[in-house]
Amino acid sequence: MKQPKVVYENKWFDVVEINGQTGIKNKHMTVAVMPYDTDEYGMVKNIGLLHELNYFREGDYCDTLITGTVEYEDDSLLLTAKRELLEEGGFDVDENERWLFLGPIYPYKDGDKMIPVFAVDVTDKTQAEAEGDGSDKEKNSKLHMVDVREGISCDEGLVLAAFLRLFNFMYAKSMNYDVQ
Repeated sequence: MKQPKVVYENKWFDVVEINGQTGIKNKHMTVAVMPYDTDEYGMVKNIGLLHELNYFREGDYCDTLITGTVEYEDDSLLLTAKRELLEEGGFDVDENERWLFLGPIYPYKDGDKMIPVFAVDVTDKTQAEAEGDGSDKEKNSKLHMVDVREGISCDEGLVLAAFLRLFNFMYAKSMNYDVQ
């Protein structure tokens, strides 16, 4: 691979050019979390979408997954996911059997960012007020549990990819396939 030419840099990412193409090289690992609940048959009924302040979108908001940066004190990606779920979503879910690792997802093709994505079953869990991290972005964002049909009609690729992987897991489980 040819050495990238840095066009712009800050503490979070570099904008680079390689062979005439511009892209983004990230400097920090981020995780994503998709809370969901199930109906009486164990099928996904609702998914959690974070109505998040985003000045790059029409109307200054987008509906997306909870995301957060891995911090130094986090011992694992799962601990980061648990912290972010509490901070941004108001759910405190410590039980490991409720968590599924859905795998890594590259959210866009013009960058090297790979996001490890988790799903967490919040069925029968109480959603408290999100703690937030003190930023305006988190003060002005709120997690809503929405009907799965509404959730998958959003335009966020990360949401759609995560739901497809969760659906695949649930389908395999319902068909008694070997699920790992």
